[in-house]
Amino acid sequence: MKVKKVLKIIGVILLIVLVLFLIHTIRNFIIISKLQDNIATYASSTNYHVKSTTKETNGIEMIANFYEKDEKYVSIIERNKDGEIAKISTYGANNKKGLNTYIENGESKVANIDNDGATTRIEIYNGVESDSKWHTFLSSMFAYIRSEKIDGKDCYVISNFQSFITLTPVGKNEYYVEKDTGLMIKSVTNDQTAMKEYEFNNVADSIFIEPDISKYAIEEN
Repeated sequence: MKVKKVLKIIGVILLIVLVLFLIHTIRNFIIISKLQDNIATYASSTNYHVKSTTKETNGIEMIANFYEKDEKYVSIIERNKDGEIAKISTYGANNKKGLNTYIENGESKVANIDNDGATTRIEIYNGVESDSKWHTFLSSMFAYIRSEKIDGKDCYVISNFQSFITLTPVGKNEYYVEKDTGLMIKSVTNDQTAMKEYEFNNVADSIFIEPDISKYAIEEN
């Protein structure tokens, strides 16, 4: 009789744990699905600017600005290490293969025109993207979500969400996602902390004017 009573108690405990785990998963799934729906409008934008400021534990700071308007885009990346700044500006268009890249490092200025390199695009995503609702559900099982204000904005702080689309790294990862928009405004991944700022439908044509090439040495492809 005692054995049956113990087994019954264990069974009740396991059932309670299972119910709590299911509630946890469903709550996360609902929150993350809503964020994915909220960001859809912004993700399809063809006129936007994203500024990403990344700080590493070794003191290096990276500031990346990405602008897109219709078919044109430009990526401007500045790397600051101990006050030494290196800058790479890349200009391109979705309907054109070649890129124009301008590199500034100290006194050195080099331009690579109509090259086949790749630009650093900053896409609009919330850090918890997935390829299906089933994947969202599975990743929701082990994710942790809490609410927090960042710069006066109501956000969800989402950690331990494994996304194959955004290549979430193994290890520490936290995404601060604005509740109303689904936009990720802060991320912490291992030894990097990144802050993001957004502008929509406000990119001026002047941003796509390239630097004076006469001030650069031309590098052959």
